[in-house]
Amino acid sequence: MKNGTMTEIKQPITDALQTKCKACGGIMQYSPADEDLKCVYCGKSAELDKTAAEIEENDFNYWKDRANENNEDQTVEVSEIKCRQCGANTTLAPNISAAKCVFCSTPLILDEASIKRFWQPKYLLPFKITEKQSSANFTKWLGKKWFLPSELKKGGVDNEMFKGVYLPFWTYDADTYTDYTGERGEDRTETSRNNKGEEVRRTVTDWYPTSGTVSVTFDDIVVPAAETLPPKIMNGLTNWDMMNCVKFRKEFLAGFITEIYQIDFREGVNRAKEKMDNVIDSTIRSDIGGNKQKVSSKNTQYNNLMFKLLLLPIWISAFKFNGKLYQFVVNGRTGQVIGEYPKDKTKIILLIAAIIAVIAALIMMLG
Repeated sequence: MKNGTMTEIKQPITDALQTKCKACGGIMQYSPADEDLKCVYCGKSAELDKTAAEIEENDFNYWKDRANENNEDQTVEVSEIKCRQCGANTTLAPNISAAKCVFCSTPLILDEASIKRFWQPKYLLPFKITEKQSSANFTKWLGKKWFLPSELKKGGVDNEMFKGVYLPFWTYDADTYTDYTGERGEDRTETSRNNKGEEVRRTVTDWYPTSGTVSVTFDDIVVPAAETLPPKIMNGLTNWDMMNCVKFRKEFLAGFITEIYQIDFREGVNRAKEKMDNVIDSTIRSDIGGNKQKVSSKNTQYNNLMFKLLLLPIWISAFKFNGKLYQFVVNGRTGQVIGEYPKDKTKIILLIAAIIAVIAALIMMLG
């Protein structure tokens, strides 16, 4: 098993996810607008249980040495296909004979699909923002970008159709205890006179050794479990209403693509600890107090380290400008837009020139 996957069996995709309508036998898909299943043919709806789940975490120390075992209670077989261009690992929508990678638009070779065993997601946040709302949010977001080339502001962006994707994320909980040593800086003002007899004041910092212990509890530190999108986009996806997670049911995935995780939970914990460390460092500095702080050493214990795998919804699309691809995503719960866009160098130069001119004018006035 590597990165959470087990033995690979090459096999064409033959049975993608389908949810049939009881009224007409047609295909039902999850509708973000209705937040239930809806038949694409007759429009009949079927209610899904969206009750917030009682979350059960997995003990990291227990599973870190047992994850390679073929445990059918924790893992599931998935039809997976990997994009040759960008390396994205995804499942596919029902009943397709051809497909393009949702992340880079490269045609996928369906014969290269395979069955693998992956850690089973236990929870997810269903889509709440519709494709239409996503498109409107993106247009509004892009319109506020001052450096956007004028031709795009006037003509708009011819982006591809939005695709709904469930992205995998690991979340981590921990009770941390950190012993530290450092110094507390206390500022004071000294007054003296220069050669002209003028009074001069300067700030002097007196440093005092200090040490202590801080405890910080972390809940749901979110770490991306895939590396398909640029890190800036993936790390920007932070505004999630975790309290509304529901139990995993395949019906929520109907009509959407599901990205398979590429980062094992044992790798993801290091990224979670980096996020925790930033908070711990801030807590230490607050505990030291004073006007300034120096942290000389710290040793952190991570107790009750827990984790889980869940799926979070995004709308993804891209557009090309001057031969370059610009990707962007819309948070499927909040409508938040995160992405890349072209910048007009002339506008940037003009802004810098204007700032320099203002500074020069102020210097002349004060001089």
